[in-house]
Amino acid sequence: MLDHLITHDADLRMVPTDRDELTSAVGRLHEELRALPEETDPARVRLLTRWIGIGRMCLGDHEEARTSLRQSLDLAAVMGNTRAVVATGLNLADAHRYAGDVQTADALYRSALTSARSRHPELLDFALQHTGKHLMERGDLADARTHLQEAMRLRITKGDRELIESTQAALDRVELLAGGTRPSAPPRTTSPHRSISPQS
Repeated sequence: MLDHLITHDADLRMVPTDRDELTSAVGRLHEELRALPEETDPARVRLLTRWIGIGRMCLGDHEEARTSLRQSLDLAAVMGNTRAVVATGLNLADAHRYAGDVQTADALYRSALTSARSRHPELLDFALQHTGKHLMERGDLADARTHLQEAMRLRITKGDRELIESTQAALDRVELLAGGTRPSAPPRTTSPHRSISPQS
């Protein structure tokens, strides 16, 4: 929905490719959400609130991002969509991390990681990637490296070059922070929604 308007900065956080365009696009999603009739499929509401939250997070509107993502996560849980619970839980964890709420972010990452391991192994590499970046920002570089290396093994098995590049960039960042001398990763072409979690 908004992936073409989102990229990553040097710290591997999501940022707008064009702030004005992303702001306008999020505004249009808000308008669509407000215009939905009451009998609308809740899956549409869940999807819209998720992307509004992701957009707001990229724009730095932390409170609105967390509110929208929490609504999307709650809808996913009520609907019994456990795959969306994992994916949106990772987004909400990111929103808390970006806002500096490390404790809540940590709990959300751990929950998503546990659920991915037990119920949705196809999302495990995403959960490991997000958790690894969180640990990296927290300064826990050894655990970050462990999580990201596991994500890399899974992504190599998947054979997806973009996902592999995304994880390599994170591993290179860990090495840089640890004072290592690894070469920089090649330019990444990862689409944002795939690097943060699959669209679901």
